[in-house]
Amino acid sequence: MNANAYGKILVAGASRGIGLATAKMLLKRGYGVIASSRNIDVLKEAFASDENVEIIACDFSDVDSIANFAERVNKEAGPIDGFVYTAGMQLTMPISMNKPDNVKKIFALNTFAPIELIRCFAKKKMTAEKGASFVLISSLAAHEGAQGKSLYAASKGALEGFLPSAAIELAQRRIRLNVIVPGIIETDMSKEFLDKMAEEQRAMIDGSYPLGLGAPEDAASLIHWLLSPESKWATGQSYIIDGGHMVRG
Repeated sequence: MNANAYGKILVAGASRGIGLATAKMLLKRGYGVIASSRNIDVLKEAFASDENVEIIACDFSDVDSIANFAERVNKEAGPIDGFVYTAGMQLTMPISMNKPDNVKKIFALNTFAPIELIRCFAKKKMTAEKGASFVLISSLAAHEGAQGKSLYAASKGALEGFLPSAAIELAQRRIRLNVIVPGIIETDMSKEFLDKMAEEQRAMIDGSYPLGLGAPEDAASLIHWLLSPESKWATGQSYIIDGGHMVRG
């Protein structure tokens, strides 16, 4: 990886959506990026024209493999200056379908994987000596009721419960930890359930966002700030970014 002005950031889930937008923004602003997701071919295509990016594949749903992945990142790229975990999945189903296998599946990718990533990269020599910043992604689903979203909301809300105590411990190691809480961002993942809505339902969703639905770059801008030295005094916080959805009258 070439020398860069602001350090090296691991983007977990860099193949699409918020992760891809964040990685591209970081590259444009002088960071080195370690791009990771399950499908290495998709990553290679997405970053074919980019310099200062290193691609290392990882299936984050396989939580037991993350420790080896972290060691590989450290060996090939050296200590990192931060990471953002954008990998995740949604499951829309009634409570009657919340069987143990489904619970394990969504919590593995949305909750256990980022917690394991923090454990691995919080170790000595895994981050830069000057400190680092870790950013996780929650969801407004953890703050407002939506039919069929109980599992997804629980998996995201768990990250916000994890945040305060983890941030206290990590601060002793000069590592900052924050969470962003986006409303509906127009990504491939959100498109799957938006396209299934009736016209009236979609109109109601659109009307509940005074500033419109979000773009991946809207979330990426906040993530960039949290990863940058400009937010050096910010840790242990959840940042809602939702186009005015939660404060509408």
